[in-house]
Amino acid sequence: MPWYCLAIIIFGILIDQLTKYWAVTFLPLGQTDVIIPGFIELQRLNNHGAAYNILTGKITLLFLISVIAVIILGYLLYHYRWHQPLLLIGLSCLLAGSVGNALDRGVRGYVVDMIYINVWNIPLLNFVCNLADILISLGVILILIYLLHNNDKGAVAH
Repeated sequence: MPWYCLAIIIFGILIDQLTKYWAVTFLPLGQTDVIIPGFIELQRLNNHGAAYNILTGKITLLFLISVIAVIILGYLLYHYRWHQPLLLIGLSCLLAGSVGNALDRGVRGYVVDMIYINVWNIPLLNFVCNLADILISLGVILILIYLLHNNDKGAVAH
């Protein structure tokens, strides 16, 4: 695996866990700190579900899904280790974000969210997330770009 993949994974997990530790320590539940008015705020939530509160209260199931995702992503990262950097960076971001949220579920029993984003009050663009979620979203976007760009060539051919 290229060095930059390992760097993304380690740095991603570390910064995610540090920001969650900061939020739990210094950002009380219910408190809001405005960063960009009407767009980004800091607002801590203890998320006992997944995105948009699906599977709320099913922490064991979500933890198992996270562990399975980490195993699959680790395998894919190893299997495609000599492919284009865009695919590897995307997989590394997905892996770092998955590990970050799995650690929360395993240790705390919930995921710490603290970044409130509100884009024009559009329901799907109005949410609270964390850096792991951002890494996961970035990873999906990079992999989609890779797949679309390489569609004519056989996206992840051996």
